[in-house]
Amino acid sequence: MSAKITRWEGSGAPVESNLADALKAEGLVPYVEDDEPGHKYDAHIHPNDEVIVMVSGEITFGVGDETWVLGPGDRLDLAADTSHWAETQGSGPIRLLSASKGDKPDPLRANHTDDNKA
Repeated sequence: MSAKITRWEGSGAPVESNLADALKAEGLVPYVEDDEPGHKYDAHIHPNDEVIVMVSGEITFGVGDETWVLGPGDRLDLAADTSHWAETQGSGPIRLLSASKGDKPDPLRANHTDDNKA
């Protein structure tokens, strides 16, 4: 598995605290990330498996020749060392939860501090 998408199947809009609790139940430490529309993340990798769950807004992720638009409640699981890119969509800000499965240092996650734990 380099990437796996799980679409939101809950009734109504997802609640951030419930999404965070689900990640915590997996033994993960979720962090909140906010971004403005049109923000681009160039292709990059993480040394650990990554989990991203959308809270609000939309973002497009790409891995190889595949792209997915994720909306509220959707989840992306990425295997370690999977090259991927992303771009926020829409006219408003996005919010997502991200977590790493592993303990290898990741300089791209330097923004994960106690201040933005979910």
